[in-house]
This record gives sequence, C-alpha cells and structure tokens, in this order.
Amino acid sequence: MLWSVLLFPLSGFCQQAPKEPVRLSDLNLKAVMAFLAKDGVSETDVIGDFNALDTILNKDIGEEALGREIESLDMVRDSIAFYKLVTTKPAALYQKKLLMKQQFAKEHPDSYMSLYELEDNNEMYTTDSYSAAYERLSDRLKKMHAAQQIRDRIAAWKKLSPKGQQAPDFTRKNQFGKTIRLSDYRGRLVILDFWGSWCGACRQSHPHLKELYDTYKNKGLEIVAVANENAHGQHVFAEGKAAWLAAIKKDEVNWVHVLNDEGNGGLDIVKAYDISAYPTKILLDRDGKVLMRVSFMLNVEMDLLIKSMLEK
Repeated sequence: MLWSVLLFPLSGFCQQAPKEPVRLSDLNLKAVMAFLAKDGVSETDVIGDFNALDTILNKDIGEEALGREIESLDMVRDSIAFYKLVTTKPAALYQKKLLMKQQFAKEHPDSYMSLYELEDNNEMYTTDSYSAAYERLSDRLKKMHAAQQIRDRIAAWKKLSPKGQQAPDFTRKNQFGKTIRLSDYRGRLVILDFWGSWCGACRQSHPHLKELYDTYKNKGLEIVAVANENAHGQHVFAEGKAAWLAAIKKDEVNWVHVLNDEGNGGLDIVKAYDISAYPTKILLDRDGKVLMRVSFMLNVEMDLLIKSMLEK
C-alpha cells in the first residue's frame, strides 16, 4: 500500500485551517457507478445506499487527533518519532475504516454498496470469508453483472495455496548464512511472509509483525520471511542481497529470513507458491499444511486465527 493511501485521509489536517470539514470517507460515487455500469443502474437508485455507508465512514475515529500529532512533529528534527508514527497509527485507523465497510456489507445484504465493498475491499478477506460474504448477499445482487467478477475472483483464489495443501518444502541460507529448511519448523505455526526491501507496504507491515512475533514466539509461532529482491528484474544478486540485509537491520525484524533467489538455481519459492502480490502471507499449521493465505497488510483474519490457536 502506498504512503498516500495509508495517510489518507490525514493529508487535509496537515494544511492550515481548512474552511470546510475534512472529508474522512474515501468513497467515490463515480467509481461505484463505473462498477455498476453494465447493469444499467442509475445514480438515483444508488445514492441512498451510497450515503448510508458514506455517513458511517465520514465519522472521525481518531483521524483529527492523529493529524494534529503529525502536524506537531518536525520531519527532520523528529525524524525517528515521525517514522514510527506514520508507520503505525495511520494504518491502524485505515484498517478500522476497512473493517467498518466489511461490517456494513454483513448488515446490509441487499445494498449496492455491499456488492461494491466486496469488489473494492476484497483484500480484507481470505478465500473462505470472501466466499461467505458473497453468499450472504441477496439474490437480487447476485444476479447482477457486477457480481460475476466477484465469483471469478473466488474461483481464482481457490486455486492458490488451497487450505489443507502441503506447503512445498525448500532449503535456503538464512540472513546469518545458516542452512535452514522450511520443514525444520514442523510443530510450530509458521507465517510465510513474502516481501522485498523495495516494497513499502511490506515494510509498513513489519511493526505489526513484530508485535505478533513478540506475543506468540514462545507459544509456538515462527515467521519465515522470503524476500524477492529481483521482482522487477532490476538487481544483480549482490545488490539484492545487500538491500535485503540492510532492510532487515533497519526494520529490526529478528525472525528467520531467506532470499527467494540465492543465485544458485534452487527452487523458485515465489513461483512454487504462486506469489504475484506483495506482501503475501501464508499461515501453515504444525504439520506444514496451508491454513490461510492473505495478500494485504491490513487483513486481520490471520491474527485472529493465530490467537485462537495459541491462546487456548
């Protein structure tokens, strides 16, 4: 996720005394109408549903206070505090807004905005929860042309690391040069974190992963991070490795790290796991089988499943 997205809608608070209240909802009526265009739905038909969700999302859940906090910091003099702030609190608030959209869809199964939410906010779901959310929609919405692309997405997701599949094993050297195998961690829950030093959204997820790891590492959780340092075909191996090690050190992420490409022609882990988006996280059970896959740093379902399994 881009910085501009994570800081939405806080940018308005960093300007001098706006004459009008800053808009806190990111809904865009034109985008909604474009999504529904092939169904011949009029703006008049949609506006009531749009306003219902927009009113909910336009409520201040802490954005104003955060805006003032950001405004009080000097990006140069307070660089450490500023970095810590903008990599944690904005994302947490944005996550709350996304969860509000999910709740709206759950409570309004016949709203056009619920159908739109499943399209626009799809990364906040796992395959199972996305399918369940779709099934909760009214038959009227399911018959719409716009619903087909949601069904297509569900079908595509079901082919990616299906639940219960044995995760492909791999052998790599970790950040300290020690050879490890994924299967070494049988008996523990394992988060496979696919990331890269170049990926802003991946690195913005590190503070939360650190909290998760500190909470559960002694209760049976391990993180094995697989970095793809040549996702865009721009780096030679030495440059990619240097960037990888520098990012690990700067972000202070002290779990198991390996490179997708060690330069020796080994298994392409990214290809083996069908990774096309970063970050992608796959949770494995104690036997190395897939429990869940998420491709968004703000999805909470993996956290909740880990908590349910390790806090018994």
